[in-house]
Amino acid sequence: MSTAPVLDLVKTVTVPAPPARAFAVFVDEIGAWWPLGGFSVGGATSTVAFERDDDGRATRLVETLADGRAADWGTVTRWEPPRAVAFTWHPGERADAATHVEVTFTPDGDGTLVCLLHGAWAARSDGAAARERYDTGWEAVLAPFAAAAR
Repeated sequence: MSTAPVLDLVKTVTVPAPPARAFAVFVDEIGAWWPLGGFSVGGATSTVAFERDDDGRATRLVETLADGRAADWGTVTRWEPPRAVAFTWHPGERADAATHVEVTFTPDGDGTLVCLLHGAWAARSDGAAARERYDTGWEAVLAPFAAAAR
């Protein structure tokens, strides 16, 4: 007996900013708007940022805990400013249990449609349950992003 695959989770928000600004807020200002108190490894005293290589390309998403330890949230798999960023996703989990997140930034009138697609749930033993938790979790994360992008 096989189980049905867990469907990708899709969340969208439209922000009143051009794609370049929306992308910059998401990537460059993530530490200012991400709700670390409820969505992190180390809590509100941590910081989070995309690490960059010498060419300015984001390579990893890392949380720095108050004691200086790093918690790797994922590795960047797609870097196309200002159109898209994608990364493996495993905050507080083993890297071999990583799911995948892709965020795209599409012009929409005077603003930008931001679409977050979270998939690859089969990598997790609790894929269906994790997807259900992230269904509301991403809404709680995207709300402060949208406010910051205004």
